[in-house]
Amino acid sequence: MGLIYLVIVIVTSSSLVGEFLFLGPLQVGIFLACFKKMRGETVRIGDIGQGFTFFVAAVLSSILITVFSFIGFLLCIIPGFIIIALYMLTPAFIAEKNLDFWSAMEASRKTVSQYLLEFVLLTLVLLGINLLGALALGVGLVFSIPLSFAIIAAAYDELVGLEPQS
Repeated sequence: MGLIYLVIVIVTSSSLVGEFLFLGPLQVGIFLACFKKMRGETVRIGDIGQGFTFFVAAVLSSILITVFSFIGFLLCIIPGFIIIALYMLTPAFIAEKNLDFWSAMEASRKTVSQYLLEFVLLTLVLLGINLLGALALGVGLVFSIPLSFAIIAAAYDELVGLEPQS
């Protein structure tokens, strides 16, 4: 799944529109797979595509978070990391609670606000992990990106809790 995610992100990153159309739904799909694994269910490669059933919420939240983060980074870098941290759980809320984009963003913001310092530090740690993955000739990203999603999924489970098996 990490390889599929990485290839699609690389291919679609040549255009901003392409990236927005795929990035959000793929993130939701990876969270769906993580949550299935955490519940002890069987995970299949095709589960990454299940994020497209939440297409509108995933795409709109991805666009807004990117815009908010960009503005935050323009305001002296630290606000950018704070914004990324505040909205880190948005795709997880879309995947798990089937929330619309704004409700998921608000749920993420409210949840993370209680642990803002910890989530900003988590953001920096995940950035470091993925930077190391990129430095390993990019091949490490195949492992570091799924690891990052799994860490965020575990944080979501710890703070919000997963719904019982469906």
